[in-house]
Amino acid sequence: MREVLFKNLTSLSSRKKNIFLKEIFEKDGIKAKTERRCFYYIRDIMHMPQGEDLQNWINLQQAEQPLNKRHFYIFKKHNDALGEDKLICKILGTFYAVVGQDVYIIAYLQSFKITFLKAATA
Repeated sequence: MREVLFKNLTSLSSRKKNIFLKEIFEKDGIKAKTERRCFYYIRDIMHMPQGEDLQNWINLQQAEQPLNKRHFYIFKKHNDALGEDKLICKILGTFYAVVGQDVYIIAYLQSFKITFLKAATA
């Protein structure tokens, strides 16, 4: 048995994009559920009419905090009573995209969750 669910949600008015993939399959008496999510949000758009404005902004950003700093989290949980093992990985961060004279500041969350259940309890 195998189930797959895919969602691609885009909201131009709120500047969000959410991509979600869920997969459930069973093999050798173990049921596995995986979820992958990529969530992007445009936090700000800055207009830079001149090239030196962009370079000054980049220098200011580097002075305040390193560019593209990411936060990485791993959570692991084991439950003997339910016969369940769970692993969750998350990456949070910010990146910048330059399109023409505009700088887009984009925040993102990427997560991966996997759950293993004994088929008798699933």
